[in-house]
Amino acid sequence: METFVWDQRFVTGIEIVDAQHHRLVNIINQLGEVMLTGDNLSEGRMQIVFKQLSDYAREHFRDEEQLMRHAGLDPRHIDAHKHHHHEFVEQLAAMWRARGAMQNPAGTLHGFLSAWLAFHILGEDQSMTRQIALVEAGESASTAFEVESQPEDNSTDALLKALRTLYHVLSQQNRDLAAANDRLQHEIAARQQE
Repeated sequence: METFVWDQRFVTGIEIVDAQHHRLVNIINQLGEVMLTGDNLSEGRMQIVFKQLSDYAREHFRDEEQLMRHAGLDPRHIDAHKHHHHEFVEQLAAMWRARGAMQNPAGTLHGFLSAWLAFHILGEDQSMTRQIALVEAGESASTAFEVESQPEDNSTDALLKALRTLYHVLSQQNRDLAAANDRLQHEIAARQQE
């Protein structure tokens, strides 16, 4: 059973980007299967999932950043997009460090990845695709960025704002969990030395 269903609205039309998004959807659905069966992620299975996520992030972010530079997109879009890529990697690292403290690692990862993927595809990557099309049609990168920066008052924009908020809430929870786990590890180490 698919817990994250691919929809045509997710298609960017850029083959390599769409293929990589499908990879992440497959990982999300693997985690969904674990949740549905009520199983726990073993340490070995968790290592495999984080390795898959690491490989996805490294390849996908490298390819998107090269694509944006090659297309000559506005540096403001590229910088914001790269910043979100960096945040995603930081979140993965925080979740890896806190994995022992997670009561439901599959659910935590599933929720975080689902929110991020929907926000990333429907927001940033669709915007990237539209900006590339505008630049290829002869618009300046600055004009393409400005066109995409105009707020729209529609249900899709509201959904993206909600997903962005959910993503940031989950990100903060992950950072807090990782920090609490680090403090606990230090306290344990200090007590062991005493």
